[in-house]
Amino acid sequence: MGAFRRLMRRFAAISLLAAMIASGLIGAPPQAAFAETRLSIEEARDVAGRLLQMGRPREALMLAEGLLKGLPNDVPALVLKSRALRDLGRFKEADQAAAAARAAAGSDKDRFFAALVTAQAKASGGKNGIAQYWLRYAAQVAPDDGLRAVAVRDFRFVRRTTPWRLKLSFFGEPSDNINGAPKTNEFTFAGLTFENPAAVPFSGLRFGGDVNFTYRIPTGERSRVNLGAFAGIERVRFSKAAREKVPTIKDADYSRDRLGLSLGYERIGDQQQWLAKSELSVARFWTGGQLSSDAVRLDLTYQRRLGEGWEGGLRFGFVDETRYDLVSRSSQSTELGLNVTRRFGHGALTLDLETAETDSESRLVARETDRAALRYQLGKPVMGMLPRLSLTYEEVRYDLSPFGFWVDPRRDEEWGVSVDVLLPKMDYFGFAPEIGVSFRDRSSNYSLYETQSTDLRVGLRSVF
Repeated sequence: MGAFRRLMRRFAAISLLAAMIASGLIGAPPQAAFAETRLSIEEARDVAGRLLQMGRPREALMLAEGLLKGLPNDVPALVLKSRALRDLGRFKEADQAAAAARAAAGSDKDRFFAALVTAQAKASGGKNGIAQYWLRYAAQVAPDDGLRAVAVRDFRFVRRTTPWRLKLSFFGEPSDNINGAPKTNEFTFAGLTFENPAAVPFSGLRFGGDVNFTYRIPTGERSRVNLGAFAGIERVRFSKAAREKVPTIKDADYSRDRLGLSLGYERIGDQQQWLAKSELSVARFWTGGQLSSDAVRLDLTYQRRLGEGWEGGLRFGFVDETRYDLVSRSSQSTELGLNVTRRFGHGALTLDLETAETDSESRLVARETDRAALRYQLGKPVMGMLPRLSLTYEEVRYDLSPFGFWVDPRRDEEWGVSVDVLLPKMDYFGFAPEIGVSFRDRSSNYSLYETQSTDLRVGLRSVF
């Protein structure tokens, strides 16, 4: 076996040398010198790599094919062959050579380079979506941080040059109050106390996912039109304790689904000093498997750099919702928002303010709302964790009381705090787990609407 391997290496070396002479890379030596010439496999690989860097893929292909005559399963040679074929515009053959490299790969390093040239061949052939998968795979099997950074860099380049964007998100959310029940099932009205046995918090699991697809059409150097489609589902599973409290509750009654389309336009300023966006979307919603509403929404946003480490933005939104479950609760809402972000070396602090007015025939819907949120996120992981802290406050002033004209209008105040922790070092194919916990407490001048809940959230998030 050892003699056979030496014979194959010698044959490969002679073939490589002949190819180099034919290509003019080196001059033809005298016959005596030719008989004594030896060329190692490593040297041949290096020469082929340098030829590719010099923009001479044809000669590099000859060297790679000469090497493969003696070592048909040599992964570096197959990688070089794939790269050379791609540079020559022979994308299908480049893909085939990359597939052969993947089949022969026996180490993470070999698998990394085989996946990398697969992605390059796919992207050059116009298959950017598949290319992104192979770049995620390359990042997953990369033997060191340096090679992983190469895969991530190429992934971002391919994604940036891809006209479409697909975003997936999944979540699971255990909660002690899935149904948003009041703190107490007793309330007082006109001096009388009433009790609703079913108005109790139900614990359980809320889970689901969202998919967003966007196709981007450039309309200039700094502008584009975005065509979008989105869908989402949300399901619940009540706990055994909840079912024991109220045996008649059904998981299906609390399911939610949505489906929609969007049309947007965005323009970026010179040197990326500002970004303006507009988007018109239409969506349909289902609750408990039944059609509940349609909504048309218009969003206008403007974000701008305000100085070193500072940026701010304005936004306007208008929503027209048509309800099918209760027609009287159809509404039109207008929203105005402002945000300011201060970026530090260690992270970013954002203040977000919003006011909204909702018009409706229903006294349970017509209201004015003021919101404030303060968020802080670290810029770099600490002990493998990237935390984000949010504090929120909301005040809602309803136009009327839920019980009639002769009593005080309803007023609610709600505080919330949430902590989300991303674990980027635990990613798989570029998706890392994110764990969060949130607490909210709503007070009201009518105890019927006072509620409190603690939720745990587990999801996946792309880290590149």
